[in-house]
Amino acid sequence: MKTNSLDFDAQALREKILDLAMRGKLVKQDPNDEPASVLLEKIKAEKAELVKEKKIKKSKSLPEITDDEKPFDIPDSWEWVRLDEINTYNGKSVHPDKEPTKNFELYSVPIYETRQPEITVGKEIRSNKQTVEPEDVLLCKINPRINRVWKVGNFTQYETIASTEWIVVRQKEIIPEYLRYALMSPYFRKLLQSNVSGVGGSLTRAKPVLVRKYPFPLPPLEEQSRIFYSTIRKTSDFAEVEGVRFSYARKIG
Repeated sequence: MKTNSLDFDAQALREKILDLAMRGKLVKQDPNDEPASVLLEKIKAEKAELVKEKKIKKSKSLPEITDDEKPFDIPDSWEWVRLDEINTYNGKSVHPDKEPTKNFELYSVPIYETRQPEITVGKEIRSNKQTVEPEDVLLCKINPRINRVWKVGNFTQYETIASTEWIVVRQKEIIPEYLRYALMSPYFRKLLQSNVSGVGGSLTRAKPVLVRKYPFPLPPLEEQSRIFYSTIRKTSDFAEVEGVRFSYARKIG
C-alpha cells in the first residue's frame, strides 16, 4: 500500500533531535570550546556571591551524581550536574491584589498553548504569584505527560509574574533556549513522569523537591549555542513540512 510521502511523525522526530542533542550527538564538538567544567565553576562562584549578598538562600548540599544515575554517556567536555546546582532563582512571591490597578504580565498554565502571557490588573489576580525575570525558564508541574516548558520573554513594560504551578529555573550563564530544550527532552520528561504525586492524569504533579536533584547534562557554552541553532533549523523544517501536509490534506479532502 502506498503512503503519502508527507505522512510522517513530526513529534517523534522532534523528540529524537532533542534526545541526540542531550547526548552530545546533534552537533560536532569543538576542541577549542571552553569545557563545561569551567562554566560550572563560574556558576558556583555566581551562586556563592548571590548567597553572600543575601539575594538567594544557600542551597542544601546535594550528593555527587553516581554512575548509576547517569542515563547515557556525554562528551568529555560536558558535565553532569544536579538541576539545583545551576539554579539561582530566589523564590520571591508577590500579592497582585494589593496593587489592584497595576498591570502585570502573567505566565499561567491555562494560556500556555497561546505562547502569549496575559496582561491583567492586580485586582483580577486572586492568589499569590512568583516573580520572574526575562529568560527564566518555567517547567510545568501539572501532569508531566504534557510537555510544557516556557521561556519568559525579554520585552515587556510590566512586572512579570508566574503561577505557582511552574518550577522556575534561572541561570544567566546558560543559554535559556538550550535550558528549555533540555527540560523538554525525552530524558527529562521520563524523569518527571517517574516521580509524581496525585493520581489520574491531570491531577498528577511533579515533585519540586525531587526535580531539583535530577541530573542535568551541561555542555560548553559555545556548544549550547550550536545545539540551539541546529535544533531550530531542523524543527523549523518539520513545521514547514507539516504546513504543506495540512494544505495538501485540505485540497484532497
